[in-house]
Amino acid sequence: MNQLIRIFVVFFVLLIALVIAAMFFDDRGYVLIEFSGRIIEMNVMSLCISLIFVFIGLMFINFIVKVSLAAASGSKSWLGSWGQRKKQKAFTQGLLALAETNYLTAREHLKKIEDIDFDGLNLLAAADVELQLGQPEKAKALWQKATSYDKAALAANLCLIRDALNKQDTNSALRMIEDLDDQQQSQGPVIKLWAQALYQAGKWQPLKDKLKGWKKALGTDYEIFMQHASKGSFAEIASKEGAGQLKQNWQALPRATRKDPAQQASYIQQLIDQGLHSDAESALVEYQKSGPHALLLPLFKQIKLPNPSLAIKKLEAWLKKDDENVELLSVLGHIAHNAGDDVLAEKALAKAIKLDSQQGDLMLMASIKEKQHDDGQALQLYKQSMQQTK
Repeated sequence: MNQLIRIFVVFFVLLIALVIAAMFFDDRGYVLIEFSGRIIEMNVMSLCISLIFVFIGLMFINFIVKVSLAAASGSKSWLGSWGQRKKQKAFTQGLLALAETNYLTAREHLKKIEDIDFDGLNLLAAADVELQLGQPEKAKALWQKATSYDKAALAANLCLIRDALNKQDTNSALRMIEDLDDQQQSQGPVIKLWAQALYQAGKWQPLKDKLKGWKKALGTDYEIFMQHASKGSFAEIASKEGAGQLKQNWQALPRATRKDPAQQASYIQQLIDQGLHSDAESALVEYQKSGPHALLLPLFKQIKLPNPSLAIKKLEAWLKKDDENVELLSVLGHIAHNAGDDVLAEKALAKAIKLDSQQGDLMLMASIKEKQHDDGQALQLYKQSMQQTK
């Protein structure tokens, strides 16, 4: 079409030149055409105008022929940009309806472009709509379809993995993760789901092995997963081989592992579960030489010994440096109560409650008051503790 336009422009310029020449020489010229016995006579001006109309007619016929051939062959390119704008409008309206939580409207718009190539983004949006409308199987089908688009593949696979984990289908989740390529497996969101899948499957040792390289990707979740993995691993050892073997295995671990607070917390918890409270107390004191640790400190509350002198001495030493630390006061109150020293327990808990009334401290103080037959005070503390849950 562009070539025809260029020819027309050149032809038109030549005709204009003829007209100007005729006007310049004051001679309109004479043209005689004989065809099948028919004679046509005209001057140069008439000839130029006639040729212009003939050429325009030929261009129009050429356009009609091309459009007809395109339509007959099934091509829709003859619709031009109008069709593309219509598809883009449906995509935009679908996303807006989704954002506005008009899910039925969103479904209606996105359904129109389900088979159109929007790099899979339309399929991800449509899956979200189906999920919101309570159609998880339809959403799953759309996610699977979206995996065929390179740009949407990772997002679609993440959705499928989460769906499997929500259904407790850990084997399918792990299989999908293992089918991803190395680059996809190294992505932070994939690593987090991988850790969750191993945790849900109870694969403690594989989880512990992989956590070593996932620390940066997991961030604050690292300690949580490591604690769960270590706890599960230690529980298996204790249940199969006994508490003695548990301690031997712990000592055989690399020093770097034994210095990991998450591993330490899991090991100590297992000692407590096995009834080895004295060993647990010693470990808690040893592993907190440089100060209280958020993962280890609460475990003191579970220690039940008639004379937990090591723990009480350590807690009192910390309190000398920070006598208004609510957590330290709370821990001291609980361990003293477990040892039968309600005088020390009441003193520590009273100060902790005054600074920040936590439910666990209120319940324990109420229990102490009840033992002292101070029913009025006990009832008030119980009521106060119930208010903490609202």
